[in-house]
Amino acid sequence: MPAVAVAALLALGAASAGCGAQDGAEAVSPALGGSPEAQAELRRILSRFASGARAERIALEPELLAFRGRHAGDDLARVATAHLAWIALERGDLRRAEALAAEVEAEGPGATGDLARVLRGAALRRAGKPKPAFGVLRPLVSKVIDAYVRSLLNEEVTTAAMEAGAWTQAVELMGVWLREADDDDRAAIRAQIGALLRKVPIAHLVASMRAGEAAGEVVDPEVELRSLVAERLAIVARERRDVALAKELLDRAGALLGNQGDAISELAAGAGTARVEPPTVGLLLSTRTSESRRRGVEIAAGVAHGLGLLRPGSDARLVSRDDGGQGSVDEALSSLTAEGAAVLIAGSDREQATAVAKFARANAIPVLLVHPPEPAALDGAFVFVVGEEPARGIDVLAAALAERGAKPVALVGGDAGARKDAAAAPAGAAGGAAPGAAAAPGAGGAAPAALAERGIAIALPCDAAFDPRALRPPAVRGILLAGDAPCAEQAIRAAPRAVTLALGFEAAVPPPPGSLVATAGLFPFVAAPAGAQPPPGAGGAGAALAVWLATHPSPPSFWAALGRDAGVLAWAGVQRLPKTGTEDPAEVKARRLAAVSALSGATVELWTTSAAGFGGKRVLPRVVGYREIERAR
Repeated sequence: MPAVAVAALLALGAASAGCGAQDGAEAVSPALGGSPEAQAELRRILSRFASGARAERIALEPELLAFRGRHAGDDLARVATAHLAWIALERGDLRRAEALAAEVEAEGPGATGDLARVLRGAALRRAGKPKPAFGVLRPLVSKVIDAYVRSLLNEEVTTAAMEAGAWTQAVELMGVWLREADDDDRAAIRAQIGALLRKVPIAHLVASMRAGEAAGEVVDPEVELRSLVAERLAIVARERRDVALAKELLDRAGALLGNQGDAISELAAGAGTARVEPPTVGLLLSTRTSESRRRGVEIAAGVAHGLGLLRPGSDARLVSRDDGGQGSVDEALSSLTAEGAAVLIAGSDREQATAVAKFARANAIPVLLVHPPEPAALDGAFVFVVGEEPARGIDVLAAALAERGAKPVALVGGDAGARKDAAAAPAGAAGGAAPGAAAAPGAGGAAPAALAERGIAIALPCDAAFDPRALRPPAVRGILLAGDAPCAEQAIRAAPRAVTLALGFEAAVPPPPGSLVATAGLFPFVAAPAGAQPPPGAGGAGAALAVWLATHPSPPSFWAALGRDAGVLAWAGVQRLPKTGTEDPAEVKARRLAAVSALSGATVELWTTSAAGFGGKRVLPRVVGYREIERAR
């Protein structure tokens, strides 16, 4: 640290020793505590501390302790204590560092108090408490005078933001860190920031690039974070062969690409180029709603399992994109095809499935849909439907409850769109949508006539705080759980003992004894209660569950099971394609048609249907039923 910086810390840290003249009184100089000799001694120690490495700083501890002992009671001892806290931090003694820093902070503000706060925040961060650390450190950014303290602050606050998942703030703080770095340190800090950027989700980097473009002209690239962000995004675009990202990079940050510019230009120029790489499957996820995001996570886990990606020696290659939450389905799918996907898996909801089916027909590429699209979208040889309407399980369960006399029924949770479809469907329609009625969040709603025919008296959403009192009307004899796991758990806890519970496909929770569960093939994977007879098909389900649990903490959900089946079928579609990649249009077309043929005729073991494949058709046959969970004997 330059001598002037040390002098500033000493002066500001000791400023409380005096005050200016007031009301005509004689002025009192803001004198430093201690003698000039003591000030000079501490300045020499701090100059060595500022310029020293970790070992050299730790070696100064005896001198600082001795100095503090000789000058106890004056402000210079406070400066020494703050640096002893820093040494404790360097040693990894976080409790001592935090305690010493808090002691200095308690004595008042100023440069020394700011240093103590930086050290306390660093101790919190290194103790695994990034959110509290970020709260302590963030207000100090760009307010610390001394360069060596500022360097510690910028590194710690940026790292705390990263560890807390505050990605937008983390990227902004990287820019501050880079701009405020000393010339001698900037190259090393650029390398540190480059490593951190590899951990930031791509969506946040793209947002940063867009915000940076809007902010104005590029300054010196050496102190401009946008150059590092552009470099990282260029690497991602090339690795993923992401044409859409390459084009946006050229448009928004072309001047910052440096030696990546030519490669990104070539990638962007291939926007219409289709390719097939062996053996590659593309997965499109949705970020449009919290429900589609949840389903997407489960589907992705199932696809990875079906492709064998978690087992050693797998030859499969999976590339994935999300739809950006803004309807950019075609861009994401084009990126997957540019990266070499020969078969696509998509469709966590009806809207996305319909858009993907349209893309598949227009681009002559086979797609496996995990959710059925609109009926009109089923045309064409390239669209295969693996998935099932969760509503079908609800319809079967409603009929089963009625057969047992467990009605009227309360329908809890479920997709509002599916409830609307169910209300319009004729009672007992084969493959019909789930019964249910849209209701205001947190309130019950009377079932329309079509639902009443199924014995459903009230429909309760789970998208707000759930009121358990809504499940206690005296006439309700059955509760049909159409929502996800958290919704089902709330309803099960609130359910009166006398009612019969029925769990739909989405309710991925252990079903209570005596309840009914919707079934499709081997699904659901639940263990029978102790002493009960295993349900039909439990042997196959048990083996499949054991394989899954070898790499997952809980049984597969409905969407994970559908994703697994899609992965198994996709592998059947790509595994026999040639082992070399191609961009030749005729060859790409031929390989996609070969994948279509393989998918259509594949014979594999599936989890969500007793069928062994499509059997030459385009919709996977499936019998949706139910079973009762045996009570312990």
